[in-house]
Amino acid sequence: MAIFSGRYKWDGKKNSNLEPITWSPGAYDVKIYKRPSTSMKVELLKPYVCLYSRTGKGQSISANPEKFAKQLCHEFSLDIERVHWVEDLLTETDRYEVVTFSRFSKVGKTIFYKTMKRKALLSEVVQLEKELKYIEPSSHQ
Repeated sequence: MAIFSGRYKWDGKKNSNLEPITWSPGAYDVKIYKRPSTSMKVELLKPYVCLYSRTGKGQSISANPEKFAKQLCHEFSLDIERVHWVEDLLTETDRYEVVTFSRFSKVGKTIFYKTMKRKALLSEVVQLEKELKYIEPSSHQ
């Protein structure tokens, strides 16, 4: 089930208690969906997937995706550590990169994450491409 499927845009201004994703406007193509469960008895550690790719509009978030992920989690009520984050690099080979956020510090209410990236495993690519065929676009845009 798709939670969001479309172009996600930001204006580069601070409009809430969160800092903007970047201080200049930008946009990424984003698909967020809940993974289908094959068993009612098993709860997935990462039941949501966020697949995102650059559009060429605005600054790239690829080098530092934490603010982007935090904003999406805030807007769609997701837990950053329970989402399977995947960047679509839009390349022929090694197309998908998995991004993992791990807590490493907290100051007041602000949590800081260590960001790790790795090439997606073949099994992850197969699963992702299979799931993408079945998600329905959302009306939230």
